[in-house]
Amino acid sequence: MNRQIESLVTDRLDTWAGDLGEDREMYTNHVLRVLSFCDLQAGSAPGSVDAPSSREEFRTAAVFHDLGVWTAHTFDYLAPSISLACDWLVRHGQHRLMPIVAAMIDDHHKIRPIDGPYPEAEVFRRADLVDVSAGLIRFGIARADYRQVVNRYPDAGFRRRLARLGTQRLRSHPWSPLPMLKW
Repeated sequence: MNRQIESLVTDRLDTWAGDLGEDREMYTNHVLRVLSFCDLQAGSAPGSVDAPSSREEFRTAAVFHDLGVWTAHTFDYLAPSISLACDWLVRHGQHRLMPIVAAMIDDHHKIRPIDGPYPEAEVFRRADLVDVSAGLIRFGIARADYRQVVNRYPDAGFRRRLARLGTQRLRSHPWSPLPMLKW
């Protein structure tokens, strides 16, 4: 990933620094790992000119895809995350990207491959799964490439935080422990 994209992600998340609190580094690193895994799936060097991470829809979806966990204080966070992303796109004159970014966020936890009008959503879904699975599922990304990304953008407690949030959700909503999952 190039420094320009790292800076762009960091700057975009500045608005929600208070919401993220001590989780800011772990979330920023998750966003950067997901973008890197999007690039690697596309066969691009992370951050290169033709890579997914150079495209606004990927950057916006990555920054906002899980942000609703912290801003809306819920594990049922897809709708709040989509709302944040769409608001940001409108404020920055990118409203034409709202359908694709909404689809990328809404479907990023689908169990099955995404078969829809936006192939970018499937690339994004896979990249997030590579990260959340700690590389157990890599969709053809070489182990060495995976390790290089994780070494550059460490977990910093991200999976531990997800496990804690998942446990809290299970206790409070035993019949709907993972509301973000879709078939």
